[in-house]
Amino acid sequence: MENFENKEAPTLKEKYMNEADEAGYVPTASFVTQELGRQNKSVAALLDGEEGTADYNLGEGIRFQGISGNYPEMKIHIDDLDEFVRRVKEHFGE
Repeated sequence: MENFENKEAPTLKEKYMNEADEAGYVPTASFVTQELGRQNKSVAALLDGEEGTADYNLGEGIRFQGISGNYPEMKIHIDDLDEFVRRVKEHFGE
């Protein structure tokens, strides 16, 4: 029997790799509810600093595509996913 106690939890990159497109971008809708417990619209606004969240632009230095005004189309690069989720959690004090 395999021992699962010592296994580390997968990184978000590992967890969502199968959702990434050929360029390595993952739709924000794929992870925001599950990982952050928030709506895609509010997290997408934090990513680009648009939609009234300019003071909280958490996407600086992170590769993403789209604009929060069209939040269903927003994507973030798989290599930046862990960092962005960390920033959002820190922003909300989690």
